[in-house]
Amino acid sequence: MRLSVVVPAYNEAERLGPHLGPVLAFLGGHYPDYELIVVDDGSQDETAARVAAALAGEPRARLISYRPNRGKGYAVRTGVLASSGDVVVFMDADLSTPLDEIPRLLERLAAADVVIGSRGLPEAEIHVRPPLHRRAASWIFDQIKYALVGLRAFQDTQCGFKGFRGPLARQLFALGRVDRFMFDVEILFLAERAGLRIVEMPVAWADRPGSKVRFWEGVVNMFRDLGRIRRLHPGRVVLDSAAAPTPPAGRAGH
Repeated sequence: MRLSVVVPAYNEAERLGPHLGPVLAFLGGHYPDYELIVVDDGSQDETAARVAAALAGEPRARLISYRPNRGKGYAVRTGVLASSGDVVVFMDADLSTPLDEIPRLLERLAAADVVIGSRGLPEAEIHVRPPLHRRAASWIFDQIKYALVGLRAFQDTQCGFKGFRGPLARQLFALGRVDRFMFDVEILFLAERAGLRIVEMPVAWADRPGSKVRFWEGVVNMFRDLGRIRRLHPGRVVLDSAAAPTPPAGRAGH
């Protein structure tokens, strides 16, 4: 099994730079045939330079960089479509979900098409909770999301830790059109419309300072993008399931 890990980054020079050494060590130690793709989403700081320096000399890792800033959804889509792994995982640059959740995700992916990390399940380990206003905003968002696009089966659609069978991931993201933070909802909406097996997995998670989400801007974009999802994808989604053979059980080192 070849594992592709996609990490989107926007102005993450301070938070991502120190993490890349441990990321490379973890992936190299557990999944020797890994592929790491860091996508610099038009950063205005030293993200690209620091990532390039950290990845220098490692042929299994690469940086994709472009300008201007397009949004997290665009960055993740760019990385997924550039991937070649049997399994694709994307995770946030701040590692709010730790690396040792990857083997657990791969175990679940052996019996699913999509596995989504969840902070909303009772078994989730939340080490640092977000501020009260962000928790309230998340609750409001969930109610609007359920009303507009459904997805009531899932406790948490926005956790930045998700895994897919690679060929299905590339098909789903090729259909994606949402460039900013509602891209998770769009991809799950498409996966549900395609009849894929989606498993929600409780994860360890800690809130990190420096969120790129701005409340009122997020509210406006949320309404716009949720409406667009319904308009853009009105019917059943047909994917080539033959392109996604069942991967082997995802134990570390295998």
